[in-house]
Amino acid sequence: MQIIGIKNIGRNFVYRWPEEEVVYPYYIDYIGRDEEGEHVIRLGFCKTFTYGKERWRVVIWINDHPHAEFIGADDFDVSGELLSEIRVPGERGERICRYPDEPIPARYAIFKIEGMPNRIQGPGVRSAWAAVANIADHKTLITLAALKKLERER
Repeated sequence: MQIIGIKNIGRNFVYRWPEEEVVYPYYIDYIGRDEEGEHVIRLGFCKTFTYGKERWRVVIWINDHPHAEFIGADDFDVSGELLSEIRVPGERGERICRYPDEPIPARYAIFKIEGMPNRIQGPGVRSAWAAVANIADHKTLITLAALKKLERER
């Protein structure tokens, strides 16, 4: 997915998830292009209480459909890094790629990869491999969302 430019920057985007409504105090919309044409890519930023503490959460939508979610690492205030669990096909849809037991799919070679429990401590953290990106690296955040979009369409 090639990023063409910024379309809009805004505040207080509301998204209705199946289990809750979430307000993203900040968002940025990009125009992207791939072999299917142009797309609107939205990055929504909020804080959420997960894994035992308040953390930054970034969700990436492509054409109004969420394709990737990142959660702030324990050292986010110093590193600015977010993690997104790597998912692979399972018996019933997708499942996490288990850390450290499973190999990381080759298609993730372009990303910085770490074991989720090495960067996030707290209740409910799963033993999964995760892609890592800085909150300011929108190109990497969008690239992961585009990859996940392609995987779901296969």
